[in-house]
Amino acid sequence: MALALGGLLFLPALAARPAVAAPTQAAGESPCVTSGGDDPALCRELIELVVRDVVPLVEAQTHAVVLTTQDGETVLPIFVDESAAVAIAFRLAELKSPQPLAQDLLDDVVHKLGASVTEVRIDDLRGDIYTGRVFIKQGKKSLELDARPADSIAMALDGSARIRVTRKVLSQAGISRDDIEALHQGMPGVGGSGGGGEPDAVPMKAPKKSQSISL
Repeated sequence: MALALGGLLFLPALAARPAVAAPTQAAGESPCVTSGGDDPALCRELIELVVRDVVPLVEAQTHAVVLTTQDGETVLPIFVDESAAVAIAFRLAELKSPQPLAQDLLDDVVHKLGASVTEVRIDDLRGDIYTGRVFIKQGKKSLELDARPADSIAMALDGSARIRVTRKVLSQAGISRDDIEALHQGMPGVGGSGGGGEPDAVPMKAPKKSQSISL
């Protein structure tokens, strides 16, 4: 599914949360926590995502990485800083950056240690903070490291590792195709073509400049 994303589009405010770097997880702390009467299964159920695009949001001076479920029915936007956006964009285009980026250094360290990234996971959304992990295999050893989604998504693309998210995060921050299509009703399409434009175009609202805190 091709995502036609250009300029400043409009997302529901709930999904357009800016995100900050996750704090280090305390020993023994669950990576995903439900509250109140929430179903604990929201943290156990994992959904695989595909990286579709990186969109510059000029007025907000930030970028959005657009992920979707494999069936394309739900979109999960994650706001990242420019360095992470560039790293992810190069990987999506299957190109090498002119100079090594921070994410390239991480990849190189993993490879030189004879290891590989097997999975990237976005575990939770607590307030405006996404928490996640990167899973690394080194021989018979399996490692789990706390990681910013901005960095771990780039690492997943480099090694063709799968990206998964908990149902909790997707229910909190995901946007359904129905919501997207509803937002497009009556909106001018590309070139003023009206609501009959690209059906997969994702309306996206950037966080305010003062809130544009990268992952």
